[in-house]
This record gives sequence, structure tokens and C-alpha cells, in this order.
Amino acid sequence: MKLLLVGPPADDSIRQLLQEWGHEVVHTPHAEQAQPWLRGVEGVLVSGRDIAEEISRRPIPPDVRPRPFLLALLPASNEPVPLEALLAAAVDDYLIAPFEPSRLRTRLEWLGRRRTAGMQATQKGPPSRGELERLTAIIQTQNDVALAGLEMDTVMRLIAERALELSGATGASVALVEGEELVYHVAIGSQTPHRGFRLKLAHSLSGMSILRGEVLHTRDTENDPRVNVTATRQINARSMIVVPLQRGGTGMGALNVIYGEPNAYDDLDVRTLELMGQLLGAAMINASEFEAKGTLVAEFADTLAALQQSQELFYSFMNQSPLIAFMKDDSGRRTWVNEAYARFFRRSAEAMVGMTDAELFTASQAERMRMEDQSVLTTGQRFCAEQLVLSPEGTEHHWLIHKFALRDAFGRHLLGGVAVDITARKSAEEALRRSEESFRTLIEGLPEAIFVHRGGHLLYINPAGLTFLGHGSAEGLDGASLLELIHPDDREVAASVLKGEENSIREVRFLRAGGQPVEAELSAMRLLFDGEAATVVSARDVTERKQMQSRLLLADRLASVGTLAAGIAHEINNPLAFVLSNLGFLEQECQRLMGELPPEPLREMQEVLSETHQGAERMRHIMRDLRTLSRDDGEQLSAVDVREVLESSLRLVRNELRGRAQVVKDFEPVPVVWASEIRLGQVFLNLLINAAQALPANQPERNEVRVRVRAIGTHVIIEVTDTGSGIAPEVRDRIFDPFFTTKPVGTGTGLGLSICHGIVSGLGGEISVESELGKGTTFRVVLPAAPASPKLLGNKSSST
Repeated sequence: MKLLLVGPPADDSIRQLLQEWGHEVVHTPHAEQAQPWLRGVEGVLVSGRDIAEEISRRPIPPDVRPRPFLLALLPASNEPVPLEALLAAAVDDYLIAPFEPSRLRTRLEWLGRRRTAGMQATQKGPPSRGELERLTAIIQTQNDVALAGLEMDTVMRLIAERALELSGATGASVALVEGEELVYHVAIGSQTPHRGFRLKLAHSLSGMSILRGEVLHTRDTENDPRVNVTATRQINARSMIVVPLQRGGTGMGALNVIYGEPNAYDDLDVRTLELMGQLLGAAMINASEFEAKGTLVAEFADTLAALQQSQELFYSFMNQSPLIAFMKDDSGRRTWVNEAYARFFRRSAEAMVGMTDAELFTASQAERMRMEDQSVLTTGQRFCAEQLVLSPEGTEHHWLIHKFALRDAFGRHLLGGVAVDITARKSAEEALRRSEESFRTLIEGLPEAIFVHRGGHLLYINPAGLTFLGHGSAEGLDGASLLELIHPDDREVAASVLKGEENSIREVRFLRAGGQPVEAELSAMRLLFDGEAATVVSARDVTERKQMQSRLLLADRLASVGTLAAGIAHEINNPLAFVLSNLGFLEQECQRLMGELPPEPLREMQEVLSETHQGAERMRHIMRDLRTLSRDDGEQLSAVDVREVLESSLRLVRNELRGRAQVVKDFEPVPVVWASEIRLGQVFLNLLINAAQALPANQPERNEVRVRVRAIGTHVIIEVTDTGSGIAPEVRDRIFDPFFTTKPVGTGTGLGLSICHGIVSGLGGEISVESELGKGTTFRVVLPAAPASPKLLGNKSSST
């Protein structure tokens, strides 16, 4: 085919595609330049929305015969398709980008065939049916439709019969849209067997006609890509005319005539069917309006009946309801009350009509109600309040009353009111308030930490809880997440307890204000708090109990070790005495032989013997410490001044401390203790040596060892504090264990602090440690004062 492409140069790809398909293509960018080419082409392709609208202002002249088909290629856009412009330009079809090349090729082939078929039909000439005869038949049909009334099936069948008769078709039908389908309600002629036939709206020429609102026809269904060939073959249709039936711009259905042969109709048939479709559409609109009016009348009658039934139901409901309800006019007289209102005043509902507030209440109550009523009627604003009302017997009742303005059918102002007797609820609220006050008093006095939360957010914390967390006040904790107060490693365990859904107790670590963890037993239960469901959590500090358990365990271990140590020391001391005696003899013999034998071999032998003797002496010291650990030294206890023992111990370690720290003594008045002076000296000496070894050498001006003695009640407290590097938390609980040491290999045996613990425990006292990395360590010894020793020793404090 020879085609004219009207559009910008950017559409060169379309021209190349058309040429590849074997078409001869003429291209012009503007609509005004297209006129000279119209007589020599079979089809015109308009590319672009603007060009299509411009073509509508420059339509194809009527003298251009045969008329080329017109196909619009429109770009994708959110704006609606310019249908008015396309109709004005007599566009035969359009495609919206993006489209497959196969669709364009099929559309061109179909338009070309339709143009050829139209030319052939024109050359044959129209059938011999006069236009005047048809016009007369259409007028008669219009009269017959008017006489047929508003019965739609009758009107649709009449139109179908006249359409079949006037168009010379083999079959006619009327199909109506139902959802996404076309349903054939009337079918005559060759289409009679297909009454009730259903067809997808989007997949047929009839559906396309309805959706576009245009009369569509096909001269050969077998060669028309718009046609559902499967459906047309079922009804034996080779050519077809479809007229859309519309109401208010919406497609209702279609009038359809078919022919068993191709090219079986002319333009007069198309115009005739279009007029018949208009008659049927108008009749359907009239029938629809009549049906709507009938429906409206029926609905009005139903509404009236429903209103009467609703009024009866309203009175029945209000009389059965426990609500107290009434209506008053603008003068304060009751126009209606329900039975609950009448029962309260021991009257009948009919007897209360016309009564005023002054007849039912005290003068002050009646005046107050009159002012409330006038305010509601004047402003139109609702009124709601709790009021105290006396029954006829003088019993107090609490009402929650609502008042509002109304108008009756005659426009009169009325006051409506409903009230709920909340006397029982007020009593329950008062009881609940007293219960909550008692509950709050109880938990505020408990020594355990109590937290109340709702949904994980704190609502309340008692004074013990503030102390437990190290907070001076609850400021900043209100609304905080309770889970965030728990150590991150324990939050998963705590989360199940905090729900309060199971009765379980778990040990978790809380975080105090400074970030230090504190262990507690956690339990929770659900109950009402401030009138709403909440969870009460109890946290019992188990830190002291844990420490006591650890001490008891350690004491038990030390007792076992002491028993073992006593046996070991006894068994080793005897052979060790032989070793030391023989070593002494060998050393003397080596001295005697120095003048008789060469000196070099003897000197080497002497060194070996000396080292062996030192090792044996070290073993003897270890055995002595083991005997001390066994607490079986048999020494006598006496009244001891701990200050004098400390002074003696300080003199022994003077050289050790001199190059490492300044010694500060802070001795307060203290009573004597009942102890062994030798064993106490051993404890203090060990603590002072440990303090010295915790400090770096040659920096005495930067470090300090403080020794403090004080009395608290019936106990004497001795503290040795250094400013050294401190003890790591992971080893702090093990420093009193036998044979545990943090010193380098060969420096310590790990028995010093263990022996100190055994000595202090044997005297009925306690030894503990406090340490922080980077800040230093404090060892604290607590000893009971000796009986009958109220006299305190004097103050002593100094710094060296």
C-alpha cells in the first residue's frame, strides 16, 4: 500500500518499519503539507497527539475519493485520549504507545481490507430499497414503541423485528451489559437459537461499539481482527452492524444485525439501524425512569411502614431499657417519660406528662435544673454531669445525666434527657479507692523494691525501689522502660517474668544509677492499679545473701584444706628435718675440705648445696604456713592492742614501703580484741606487703598506703588501702582461695590471703576486699572487741 505518514522526523523508525513490510511511504511533518498527497495514498498514519488534533481542524476533503483510511498513533500519556478530536477528523482507528509492531501490521491490513471492501460495495450500488419507504417504517415503529408501553421485553423485540425487516438481515438481537459480559435478551431470525448467549464485553465487536459509543460494522467477519470469529461462526455471521445503546453517556447494550454473506449491507442500512438504536435507547431510558419512579413510590411506602415500626420499637426499647429517659417542652413540663423514669418516682408514665421539676424535686434542685435546661435550649450545646437525686423515700441516688435539644414535627423546641443510675458504681469506686490507698500504703512500707508497670513502662516505684536502684527520687523514672533497668544479658529472662503471666521467680541483675549491677530475685503478678490492669513486680536484693553463701562455701573449703594441710605438714616436716640436717653437715664438710682439695670443684659443690638448702628452707616455710592454715597452732589468746601490732608490722615492712609510697596512719580510739598477737601480726604483715607489691617502685611521692583503725559498736575495723592498679572483678571473688595468686610464677604460693582469712575467721571476725581498677584496693578486717573492755585506747595518726 501507499501510505502517508504525518508527524515529526523522530518517527523515522515507523517509516523504516513500514518500508520493511513492503509499503510505499510518503512522510511530511505538518498537517497543512499533507493535503497534496491525500489523493494518491490508500491510508494516512497520524503520529502524535498534537498532529491528531490539528488534523481535526484540517479534515480530509469530501471530494477525495476513494477516501483513504486514517490511523492515529498516539503517545502514552496520563491525559485522556482526545476522542472528540479523533471523531472530528473521522479517524478510523487509533493505537496508544507502546504497541507491538505486529499490532500495527494487523491494524493496517484490516483497515486496508475494509477500505477495499467498501469500495467494492460502492461499485455494486445499494440494494433497491427506497429511503422514503424506510423513513415511513421508522416513523411507524416509533408509534408502535409508544403504544407498546414500558414493557422492555416487548419494546426490545419490536425494535429487533423492525431492524431485521428494514435492513434485510438474516438475524437480529438486543444484548444488554451485565458486569463484564453481554447477554442476548432478544434474538430473532437466524439468531433465535442464541437467546441467552453470553459474550465477553472486551473481546467482541459489540463490546467495542458499546465501550466507544460508536456504530461499528464489518463487511467480512472472517477478515476483521476486531471480531471474535469463534462467536460469529456460532451465529453464522459474515457481515454485521452493531449500534450501541446508551443512557447518560454510559453503554447499556447493543442492537445487532447479521448477514450470512459478506458485504451484504450499505450505508443506508447503517443509518437505519442507527435510528432504530436511538428509538430503543430512548424507550429504555423512559422505562428506566418509570421503573425508578415506581421504585421510589414503593420505597416511600416501605419507609413509612418502617418509620411506624421503628417508632413502636423505639418506645418498646426505651420502656424496657434501664436508662431513665424523658422529654420536656420549653416551659419545663414533661411531654414524655419512659417507664423506668416513672417507676423511680412511684408514678405511672401517663400521670407524669405535664409535670414540672418543682413537683418532683426540692426548690433548689428545680431551680438548678431550670437553668441547665434553658442553657441547652438556648445554645444547643449538650449538657452532661453527675447529679445527686433524692428518691420519694429520701434515699440518695447518683445520676449521670445527659441533656440535649430537640425539635418535633411541628418545629417546637424540646429538651431530651437520659440518665444512668450510677449509685452502685460510685460505691464500688469509693471501695476501690480505699483499697488502692491501702495497697499503696502497704507497698510504700515494704522493704523490698516494688515496681508497677503497664506495657513495660513504669507507673510507680516505692521508696525501697529507689534505694535499691541508687536514685534519690523518682524523677526521670516515670514512664521509663522497666526492662532498660535490667542488665542487657538478663533482659530475655526478665521479659517472661515481667509479663506477670506465670508464677515464677528468677534471679536477674539490675543496673544501679552508677551502672553497677546488683542481683535480685524477680517475681511479678497482674492486678488493678489506678483502676486499670497493670503488673506489680517485686525485686528482692540477694547480694548480701550471695556473699554470705560464698563465704560459707569458702569457709567449708578452707576447713577441708586445713585438715589436709595439717596432715601434709606433719608428714613432710620429719623427712625435711633430716634433709636440712644433712645439708648442714655437707656444707661444713665442704668448708673443712677447702684446704685439702682443689678449690674449684668444691666451690661449685658449695653453690649447689647452698641452693638446695635455700629450697629446703622454703619448703619449711610453706609447711609452717600450712600448719597455720589448719588453725591447730595451740597458741593462747589474750587482749591485744591492734595498733601496737600494726606499728610492729609497719616497722618490719618499712624498707619495702619506703621506695614505693607514703604511709598514712589514722588510728582512732578502739577497744582491745581477744586474739593471738603473733597471728594478727602475720595478717597485717601480709596485707602491708601486698599493698606494697601493688605499687610501682621509685614513685613514693605519687602513691599512698593508708592504715586506718576505728571502732563501730562492739567491733574494731582495720583497713589497709593502697592507690595501686586494683583487682579485676573476675578474680576478686577468688583471692581468698588457697593457692590462688595473681603474682608471677615463683613469687607467691597463693596461701597468704587464704591463711589471713583462716586466722581472722578463727578469731570470730571477717576479712573483705573492695577494689576498683585504676583506683586502688582496700582490705578490711573486722574483729569483735574483747569482753569487758569498754575503755578505748587514745588517738594516733601520722604520715611518713
